[in-house]
Amino acid sequence: MERAIKRGAALCAAGMWLAVHAMAQAVPEAADAAASAAVAGDWADGLCGVIEEGARLLEENQLAPSNGVAREALLEALIRASEPSVVFLDEAGLAARSRRMSAREWDMGLTLVAVVDGLPKVAAVRADSPAAVAGILPGELIEKVGDRNVLTGASLKFVRGMLSEGDEAVLEIGVRAVDAKSRVVSVERVRREEASLTDVEELPAGIGYMRAAGIFPGAGAEIAGALEKWQASGLFGAILDLRGANGSAAEEIPAVAAGFAAPGERLYSMTDRQGKEIASVKALAAPESRMPLMVLVDEETTGAAELLAAVLGGGVKGAMIIGRETAGDPLIREPRKLSTGRYALLATRQLQTADGAVYAGAGGVVPDVLITDSALDETVYEPEAPVLRKGKMLSDEEKEDKALRDRTRNDTYLRRATDVLLGLKALGYAGQP
Repeated sequence: MERAIKRGAALCAAGMWLAVHAMAQAVPEAADAAASAAVAGDWADGLCGVIEEGARLLEENQLAPSNGVAREALLEALIRASEPSVVFLDEAGLAARSRRMSAREWDMGLTLVAVVDGLPKVAAVRADSPAAVAGILPGELIEKVGDRNVLTGASLKFVRGMLSEGDEAVLEIGVRAVDAKSRVVSVERVRREEASLTDVEELPAGIGYMRAAGIFPGAGAEIAGALEKWQASGLFGAILDLRGANGSAAEEIPAVAAGFAAPGERLYSMTDRQGKEIASVKALAAPESRMPLMVLVDEETTGAAELLAAVLGGGVKGAMIIGRETAGDPLIREPRKLSTGRYALLATRQLQTADGAVYAGAGGVVPDVLITDSALDETVYEPEAPVLRKGKMLSDEEKEDKALRDRTRNDTYLRRATDVLLGLKALGYAGQP
């Protein structure tokens, strides 16, 4: 056993030497090559000795793992030590990620919000959607998907994945109504349309609302078109809902941001890990938006949708980010196949927005208005019929206010956005100076 361990340590040292010098050769200048080798040698020095120590300890205590398990664990631990936020996927996981980033994922018309130590709650149901046809209502909880129970505190990413997986259109979903009664409904899902926007509506009080499934080809024209239409019709403000949104069409970002930045103004740049610029993106010429824009995000906002959130929150005028910190991958990660057959999603690029913020994989976009855990647990009570003095009738403004409260009752994010817009309206906000 001792001979085998020492032989393994010698091979490890030889392999490490080759790897270090291969890294140095990748740097063309001799001085930089020497520096690269020195830096690589610093962190690599002693690594084989640690492996030898661990192997000996496990062998002595009859705890040696199988070769495949040990290699996979060692390789992934080494990568994670350098990049704690790295994500590892198998072939199926990588394929599922690709589907989520495409425009052809299953769609049900549900907007979900997390409930701390509870089941995910239905915040909204799109009119005429598969979920609406099946009878799912805002305020209900998702407690089962197919034959699997949804655990208390389950992440939105996990639940959304359950709702979108599989090849069959029909999916049985267990829901718990506000009166705590449970039932099972059959939802006939449909493939998401090629369009990026799934919901476009005018809320009471002069507020436009649109929800994007992702930033796909054509998203720029869709979103900019909706904003121009609302501004022309006299609406005060707009809400762009990017919760759970993804996509990979970075080329659509300038068209969306055009109304909030001067033509030619830098929106963002992408660099490699050494700081070499890959792309610098500037705003297009477009009519200036006079409408304040609230952008809703959550932990599953990723890809091009996260890139858009970073840009709109990173120095442009007239936009505000509301929600939870985003996923941390505004199109900066790429899959790299490992010798174990799994993939590591590594942050191979860095994003820098106009305000100097840098996104390199360590965190996502932090909202201007953060939705806290306690806020997610808020219960908003609204009587079915308001109590009025005898002979008094609701004014049109009061009816509009009640309609807006009814629409946002089960959605903390949307309620915060409408509160901000109504506050700006009361203060006489008149758009960009």
